[in-house]
Amino acid sequence: MAIFWRSRSSTRFAGIRLRPPRGNSRRLQNARILIASFLVLSMAFTAPALAEPSLAPHAHSQGGPPATQLTPGAAPDSFDFETEQIKGTIQLQGKYHGVTRLIDKRAGRQVIDPRYSALNLFKLMSVNQFLDQPRTMQRTTAVASDWVEAKWAASESHKAGLTARYEVKQPNAIDLTVTVRSQGAYRGYELFLSSYFDKAFEPHVYLWTRGRKKRDLAAPTVNDVFRGAVLVFPRDAHTARRCVDGRWDRNERGAPTVQMCPVRHYAYCMAVMVLPAENPADHSQKRLGVVLMSRPQDCYAISTRYHAENPVDRLTNYSAFDLSLFGDNLLPHDERTVKIRLAVTELDNDFSQPLQLYNAFLAETNHQRAHPRLSESKE
Repeated sequence: MAIFWRSRSSTRFAGIRLRPPRGNSRRLQNARILIASFLVLSMAFTAPALAEPSLAPHAHSQGGPPATQLTPGAAPDSFDFETEQIKGTIQLQGKYHGVTRLIDKRAGRQVIDPRYSALNLFKLMSVNQFLDQPRTMQRTTAVASDWVEAKWAASESHKAGLTARYEVKQPNAIDLTVTVRSQGAYRGYELFLSSYFDKAFEPHVYLWTRGRKKRDLAAPTVNDVFRGAVLVFPRDAHTARRCVDGRWDRNERGAPTVQMCPVRHYAYCMAVMVLPAENPADHSQKRLGVVLMSRPQDCYAISTRYHAENPVDRLTNYSAFDLSLFGDNLLPHDERTVKIRLAVTELDNDFSQPLQLYNAFLAETNHQRAHPRLSESKE
């Protein structure tokens, strides 16, 4: 853009000073402006070009683990994977889509209850509303060498599109990224994400003490006060109301109902399933842990089934964690994305590995949100 700075003594055109012509000669003034314009254009063509912005590095070069190749499995729309420490299968179709097989190679142990799956999109809800179940909704799939996706289109009952992308990361993790694109208005929108594990695993969560003065590592066990209910560990007092606002009382289209019992607030947005050592007295034995984590702003509550030594006292014959994702209001054209990671690890007596995995996950996902890759584009 040509910009003029006028004064009594001179005129500047793009940084070149022009003196006013004597005798008010318009022709001479126009000639000088043309000459100045030619000089400016010449400098523009001869100036060195600015460097193009470089693409942001891949996740593993930002501190995140590299992705693993996926290969077609035995069943349609299933994909097998293997890393240094784990191997398994991801299924995109069926009621129990998600991670249907997950084996720790060191222990040779399958951690998923074979009847079900982990990272399974279960229910879609809002305040006093049951919307639908991705388990029974029609979906399409997309596949690349290192990720697979399931996509649910918006429907009459659930006016929002959903995309769930699964990626396997070295050496021991599966990542799930869920994006919702709303076409309707929903208060307290929620995706209830379930993961079902072998019944031998015992749940552990980090909880705040009174006044949030310190964090406790707690193992929820059976108690007559909440017997028969699912325990909910909310992020804060505001989100504690969600599970009792009527959404779990709605049974349209055969939706399952259960009493949800909000208790203490979670201190870390992380839950750990622990397989006890065969000989608890032998402290040299490594315990096996399955760690489920998300970001606090993405997940407003963690729920679990309490553990009981006597099978008669158990709520279910499997172990499970659920994450209540999103939780905020949605308006038409709103788009939200949440990230979840499931990792398998050995455990020491200090539970240092889950905390290290959680901190690495937060650092990686915070960096990715602050510096998105330029190569990624929205549909």
